[in-house]
Formats: sequence, structure tokens, C-alpha cells
Amino acid sequence: MSKKQDIARVGKYLWLIISLIIVSLSSSVAFTKVPDSLDTLLKRAEYRNVNISPSGQYISLINRVDDRNTLIVLDRETMKPISKKSVRYEEKTNMDVIGSQWLTDDILYYTVEFDDGKYRPYQTNDVFLLHMNKNINERVWHWMGRSEKLMRSGGKKIQGSISIVSLLPKDDDKILLSVYPWNRKDGGARPTIYKMSLSTGDFSKVFPGAGRQASALSNSDGTSFFAQVPITTVLNDAYYRNVGDDSWTKVATPFSSFYPQKLSNDGKYIYALTQLDEDINASQVLIKMAVETGDYDVIHDFGFVSELSISFSAEGGELEYATWVDDKPEIKIFNESKESSILAGFMKSFEGFNVSVTSIDDNNENIMLYVGSPGILGEYYIWEQTTKQARYIASVHEAVDQLELGSFKSVKYMASDGVKLQGWLLMPRSGKPKGLINYIHGGPHGPTIPYDYNSRMQIMAEMGYAVFAPNFRGSGGMGSGSFGDNFTRAGFTKWGTRMLDDMREGAEFVQANYEVGERVYTMGGSYGGYSSAQNMVRHNDYYDCSVIIAGFFEFDQLKNKWDGRGMAGTSDYVSTVMGTDPIELTAQSPIHNLDKIKSPIMIIHGKVDRRTPFDGAKRFVAALKKTDVDFEYHWYDHEGHGLYFNKNSSDQFKKVNRFLNSCDARPPLNPKVASR
Repeated sequence: MSKKQDIARVGKYLWLIISLIIVSLSSSVAFTKVPDSLDTLLKRAEYRNVNISPSGQYISLINRVDDRNTLIVLDRETMKPISKKSVRYEEKTNMDVIGSQWLTDDILYYTVEFDDGKYRPYQTNDVFLLHMNKNINERVWHWMGRSEKLMRSGGKKIQGSISIVSLLPKDDDKILLSVYPWNRKDGGARPTIYKMSLSTGDFSKVFPGAGRQASALSNSDGTSFFAQVPITTVLNDAYYRNVGDDSWTKVATPFSSFYPQKLSNDGKYIYALTQLDEDINASQVLIKMAVETGDYDVIHDFGFVSELSISFSAEGGELEYATWVDDKPEIKIFNESKESSILAGFMKSFEGFNVSVTSIDDNNENIMLYVGSPGILGEYYIWEQTTKQARYIASVHEAVDQLELGSFKSVKYMASDGVKLQGWLLMPRSGKPKGLINYIHGGPHGPTIPYDYNSRMQIMAEMGYAVFAPNFRGSGGMGSGSFGDNFTRAGFTKWGTRMLDDMREGAEFVQANYEVGERVYTMGGSYGGYSSAQNMVRHNDYYDCSVIIAGFFEFDQLKNKWDGRGMAGTSDYVSTVMGTDPIELTAQSPIHNLDKIKSPIMIIHGKVDRRTPFDGAKRFVAALKKTDVDFEYHWYDHEGHGLYFNKNSSDQFKKVNRFLNSCDARPPLNPKVASR
């Protein structure tokens, strides 16, 4: 290091010390310590997966105590646990219950994750059946596979991951499953559809899937099927088949995006979400299409909205209602039923809240509902026909709800090129914001920032900052029900350019219309980490500081080392969404543009991260050490993609709080924006 660099670095750290002193003395800074609510906000849900059994006799839920989950079955009338029907795995087993679903009146299906206490838990697809009418808790699927007949009876061994295709509501002993084999290293095998007997555990083959990586759904009695097979990142072929047919028949679908929702009971029609024009902000529409001819009718045009979900009756397969989010949650009822009426009533009573039906019994007499919002983790209620009233069951996390956190404000703005954009603004609970954090979601394609509780955003608001979460182009779509594929595809190859411009223009709109302070910081994880680094390159005249969590810093390094490489379709996906132009990819890689970074940055990364490999973060820091950039970095042992363990998360936010306090003391880069 040259003498000039030594002097510059000494000056930088002297300024940091002065900044910290200013922060500690300044009365204009509302929060210099970590908020008292931090530990509460980092705790995991106490109650979740609350469901009513088909008979209405039982309620199942997962309760977390002492960092272990317990699957509990309650008698609905008395709300007392059913003797010997709780499942809790001791720590020495390295297993923990993770999810559950009622298959019949008397059989509860549940899955587990493996947790050695050292690394983040992982799900292996092991499946268990808990029987109510007999003392049996059996594993029916093992991650190593099993035989087509009972494991103890021999037969051809099948391996893979399984998913439920249909519960076959008219058959109490059978369910339909799709098995994705592991016999190809790239994971691109053709799945097989099986019928499983719940009483014996036997698997009987129905027929192979429609193609490699095919997804499938069936009508309620399992006699007709509809499937999609990926051809490229943006194209799928569609097929249908009836039991007794010799093969799958290709379906003519004249749509560039097509997401099946439900197959009619007669097998003749498929309900699907699509877009009927190519505009970036095109509406999402629900259609009903004839599977043999491709002819379709438009059922409803929802507009440019997010979190769109279509609901059908469980047994009859009839279209009932749709819910979505515009500025707030909305509902459209197509066919009035007990379920849709109760849901609509709850949404009216809890205006501005997310309300959803988690389960309903076969007689439509007992309906389990979830109620939550961006400021409330949520509560479960059951509406009962016997009393025609709702009864409170449990809070997801009562201590969080009691904090009375703020909710989101919808922010709609127009990008400089005329594209309509939307994001969510969260203000601190009290006092004027110390500044604005532009919080960037991961993905970037598929995910959005939904109208839902977000612990990271709430923690930053508790620290005294306004938090803006833009749903920039590239967000949503890809089957997520948010904004549509046109909007998603508009972000392809623009990860470090136009998508970042959308973020800045959203933050500028917020600054111009809300009292959020003069300073603007950028923060995010995964793709949000990358963009928070690249923001300091492309928009180095705007952002005052950056927090980079689990980011990547060079496209070539990511492509060559991330954990998705080599999987079926990955090469096409990477080329399509990231691009292949080496000059452009270098220009969008922060590690090759360090000379443009003007403001302080913080890098946080887990040492065993395989999604955005740790090696990339180390190389970025090594390169930064050769510059005059003001930076700090923190590595965490045993952590993967983002931090999982509460101790590490708490430490992370304490460091982020201290770092941002030092940024608060600096003169803002662009103070005039706030006063326009």
C-alpha cells in the first residue's frame, strides 16, 4: 500500500470516529441503540399450520416451544389435546415437524426437516401419516426412496421427491401423488403419477408424467389430468390425458404465459391465469379453456395486481372466488357459498388485513381462517355453524402483535420510461424518520415484496428509518400470481441497469411526497444484496450508504459456482435472465467497478452460502482492500444463504444499526431531493 493510500485510510477512519461521536451527541438522531423489540421480532412463530379436519372433529396445529416444534391435535369442541396424538421429536433425532395436512377424517399427513443444530435445517421430503383411529404414526416415504409396495414387502424401489396431485375426496383410502425421480444428475427426469393406499401404504403406478420436469393436476376423482412441460425458461408445452388413454395429447395454447389453476370435474376445461396482450403492465385475466380445442372464454379481468389467488370448491371443483392485492386486499365472488360469504364478511370486518381460509370441513360447517397484516403476524379463527360465530384459536406470535407495529402504505409511481410501478412504504412507529432505506427483495424474478409481515423491514423501521420496498420490473410473475409474466420478463438482462433505475425513481418519488428525511440508504439480501452493491456503482450520486447481505459481485463467478449450476434448464435460465454479453455483464458486476463507489458499504455473508457463494464475497472484500472505499464486512460461521440462527441475526442487526448510525452523521449526498 502506498503512502498516499495510508494517509487516505487514516483519514477515513478518523472521519468514522468523528462520525460516531457526532451520532452519540446529536439530539436529532432519535435512535442510536438497537430497539428493545429486536429479540421479539427475531423469534419464530409460536403457532402455525392451523387446520380443521374434514370431519370437523379435530384441529391440528404446530406449536413451537424451546426451539422445537410439536404437532398437536385438539378436539374442536373442548379445545383439549387428544391423548397420545401429539408428535414432538427430541433434539437427538435431528428431526423436527415442519408441516401438516389432513388427508381424511382420521389421517394427518406431516413432513419433517433435519436439524443438527449446527447448520440451517433442511427438508428431505420424508412423509409420515398420523392415524387418529388407531395408534399408528408411520413413515410412508423416506428420502432414500421406498418400494412400489410396502417397504417391508419388496418390489421395485422408487426414489425421488413427492407432491400431492389430488386428495381424491370421493375415495377415503386413496390419494394421487407425483414422484420426481432422482435418477438424473441434473434433476430433469420425467415424473410418475402414483395412487397410494392410505390403509396399506401400497403405491400403484397410474402412468408416467407428460415430460421432463412436468407439473400435473387432476380433476377431483383422478380420471383426467392436465400437465405442463417446460421447453425453455419462458415457454411450456401443455398436455391432457384421461385414465385409459394410451398417451398424453398436446394442447394448443395461444398464450406466452399460461398458469393452470383447476381442471373441471368432467376433464373438458382448464381454468388458467394468463395475459392477453404484450404490454408490460398488462392485466392478469382468468380464462376457461377447452382442453381439446384451445378455445377459451374470459372469466374475469383483474388488472395489474399482485398476490392473485383463485379458489374452487374442494369436492365439486367449481369456481368460487378470487382474492388479490391492489392498494389493499380485495375479493371477487363468482359463486356464493358458505366459504366465500364467511371470507367476505371477515374481510369487511378486518378491512386492510390479509384474510384467507386455511381449511374447511366436508360439510362446510367449520371454517378455519387466518387474519394478518404487514404489522401483525396474524391470528387464527374458526367460524362454526353451531353458533354462527367465529372463535379465536391462536396467535402466530402474540408478543409481536402486541407491539402494534406499523402497516404498509401503497406507493404507485410512473418510471421515467412510462412503466407503472408499485411499492410499499413503512414508517417508524414514532418520531420523524432518520432517513429512507430502499429495501430490495431477492430473486429477482418470481418474488415480490407482498402485503405481508416482513421482519427485516419492521426491524429497520424500529431503528427509526422509513423503509420503501419497490416492486421493480422483473418482480413477480412466473406463476406467482403477482403482476404477470410481461412485467417479470421486462427485467431480463437488466439486473444491474433498468431495474436499479426503477428502485431509485421509486425512492425519489417517496422523498418528494413523504417526510422521510434527506438520506437514502440501499439494503437487501441475495439479489437485493447484489443490487445494493451495484446501486453504489450506477447511482453513486444518490445513495448515502449500502448494506449488502448474501449478495454476489460478479456474474461470471456466480454462474460458475452457485448451487443451481448443472440442473436441468439452468443454463437456459441463466442465459435468458442474466444475459450473455461479456462486456455488459462486466459493466453490471460491482467488483469490476470499485472506482465508482463513493459512499460507505457493509458486507454480510454466511461462510457456507452456496446460492451466492462465499468465495465471491471474499474476493470482493479482497479487492476493496486495495481501494480507498469506506467499508466493513462480517462473516458468520455455519450460516448459508442469509442468516438463520437468532444469535447471529441479532448480532447482524446490532452491527447494521451501528453502521447506519455512522452514516446518519454524514452529510447527505443529495439533500435537495427531499425539499422539492
